[in-house]
Amino acid sequence: MKRIVLCLAVFIAFVIPLPASVGAQEVIPLASSVYEDMDLLYLLAGEGTPSGSRPWTKAEAQAILGRVQKEGLQAAALSLYESIEERVGAPLRWNFSDGFSLSAYADISVESYVHLNSDFSSYGAWDYSYVDRKPLLRLRLDMAVSDFFYTYSDLQYGYGLHTKDDTLDYLGADESVGALIPKDSKLYYVDENTTLVQYQKRYANNLISSSTHIDFQTPKRSVISLGGRQWNATFSRDRISWGNSKIGNFVLDDHVDFYEYLRFTTYSEYFKYEALAVFFDMNCVGSSKLRMLLAHRLEFRPWGKVSVAVSENVMYQDDTLDLRFLNPAFVYHNLNQREKFNAIAHIELAYVPFAGFRFYGQFALDQAVAPNEGDNPELPAWGLSLGADYATVLAQGVWQSSIEASLALPHMYRRDTVDFLMARRYAGLNNNAWNAIKLDYIGSPYGGDAFVLHAQTLYKVADRGSLSLAVTGVLKGDIDMFTELDDRSSGYGTTMFSEDVIHTSFIATLAGALDVGNLISFSTDWQVYSQVSLLARGSYLQSLQAFNSHAWDVQLVMGTSFSF
Repeated sequence: MKRIVLCLAVFIAFVIPLPASVGAQEVIPLASSVYEDMDLLYLLAGEGTPSGSRPWTKAEAQAILGRVQKEGLQAAALSLYESIEERVGAPLRWNFSDGFSLSAYADISVESYVHLNSDFSSYGAWDYSYVDRKPLLRLRLDMAVSDFFYTYSDLQYGYGLHTKDDTLDYLGADESVGALIPKDSKLYYVDENTTLVQYQKRYANNLISSSTHIDFQTPKRSVISLGGRQWNATFSRDRISWGNSKIGNFVLDDHVDFYEYLRFTTYSEYFKYEALAVFFDMNCVGSSKLRMLLAHRLEFRPWGKVSVAVSENVMYQDDTLDLRFLNPAFVYHNLNQREKFNAIAHIELAYVPFAGFRFYGQFALDQAVAPNEGDNPELPAWGLSLGADYATVLAQGVWQSSIEASLALPHMYRRDTVDFLMARRYAGLNNNAWNAIKLDYIGSPYGGDAFVLHAQTLYKVADRGSLSLAVTGVLKGDIDMFTELDDRSSGYGTTMFSEDVIHTSFIATLAGALDVGNLISFSTDWQVYSQVSLLARGSYLQSLQAFNSHAWDVQLVMGTSFSF
């Protein structure tokens, strides 16, 4: 009897309503400025780094904000604090006496795209690309019951990944995609190098004039969220990210438009635990296998200025689902079934030695030879990124500068049985392909055999706008997801840039955004934004020690987005 009473008490403690706000289990989308603003606030306050496991619920965001001491903040930092506080504490639009809440919004976005060089004709050749571009119209609906239940879904009308105007290629007899898609699959595909008409045009916009061009992949976000005082469980189609890299996180990165996943988190001031299962469609590549990413992550804040996160992540692929493998407390590496699994271990570190300055980095190990393991035929693979941030209050806003470097060995994400590649079906009224698959890395968008440098300077005034300058340089070897790989006799091993050609690219982007609604006292969100980018690409031939095939482009984006 005592055990029953104790269990009931524990359950009630978890599910009692939160006093913070109605709809506390609302999941904040990664596109929200809350994340950038919270990172800035923590940096200015010298509080270390907020949780790198994202998205957050409003309840978690409130708990993270509560660790910052409001007293003593300078005026600009205080404005940032109050802006975040208002957004993460806001209830849904309409609230009823029985605890039910409801919101409905329509977003209208108008964007124009101009560039000088029509040879930059793929989504990968644009700095402002498929995932960034906004649909002409999006309808959003979310509901909550007290602070325990929340659900969200949306519908949008905008350009698809490929349209009726495009002619797509298919994977032929000599082309395979890692261990994911075999040769001669005859599958039509789109990747970052595929020529698409909407990116080839000198002048384009998102004013979609025909339903033959629409994006059938909708809703982009659909969320079921349950939670209590210090926990949350979600079943979602949404973007997700692990880490604070500005180049690309090694395990889960938000460069794709969504993942489909089941997620559980629980958190306190010094600790956060996460269990995650990400589901992938294998029918679109002609396979009946079941495929999912199983991951668990432990995040610690042993001191206010230090945060550490470790995770173990395994790609599971099999004809049937073995429920034993779903235990998130298990050590996945010890499953020892190479034909079913590929594991990546991951660690993140962040240190703020004093207010305004932060070191951060992450390391991912895809494969290595352990002590006493003997002559392991599988070649090692790992990725490493290191960066530093500096922020200070300047006039009415906050100035931030950052620099980061990232390196990934050629074997990263690649194994000859199970790998960390993904393919997703995108339907469209295409001339030659109703269904096409989009190919992506699950982690860093650059994959392996890549070295990337990134620097950014940002000036932001809370609830007013921002101006930023970002510069990125990339050296990418010839090893990619189409390269045939045998773990036991790879011709390129762990050597960076082992092939003759090194692909080079450079991007410099000046971007600005202005919150017009706040300036003229509108009750709805209204923003205007623009960016201009200079892009250059080419190749370096190591045998000749010479650059070759240079090309450049200037790209201009102008847009406005209004919600009502």
